[in-house]
Amino acid sequence: MPTRRTALAAAGGALAGSLGTYAGLEATDTGYGSIQWANELDREVRVRTVVRSTGGVLADPAVVYESEYRMFPTEHTRGGDTNVVETGRYEVSVEVTSRDGGVLAGPESTTWAPAGCYHQRLIVRVTADRSVEFLQREC
Repeated sequence: MPTRRTALAAAGGALAGSLGTYAGLEATDTGYGSIQWANELDREVRVRTVVRSTGGVLADPAVVYESEYRMFPTEHTRGGDTNVVETGRYEVSVEVTSRDGGVLAGPESTTWAPAGCYHQRLIVRVTADRSVEFLQREC
């Protein structure tokens, strides 16, 4: 019959081995993610964006990026914030409001995992029908 010490050592070894494998996989995918926005509505809006880490074995989910931008109508993406997150897995939430604070779209959310290239972009587009689209552009 195994002793308590033997059981704890085995559990600790299994945990350390799995963490080592996870860390090894993440180390091979390095890079950064940036966010850009586009507003296809016919009026100025405010776009609030919150990016949360999904947590993990040793970390709780946390807000890693938060912004609120005033967006004028455009058919093209607007340069946003660069290198806001590192390689990983994130939950992105977006809410679009009018100048007076009324909700026009959202909150909408998506999972974003910038990896596999040095610099990936997440494009948040507010469409003419008041929906929010998320597009991921690779390097």
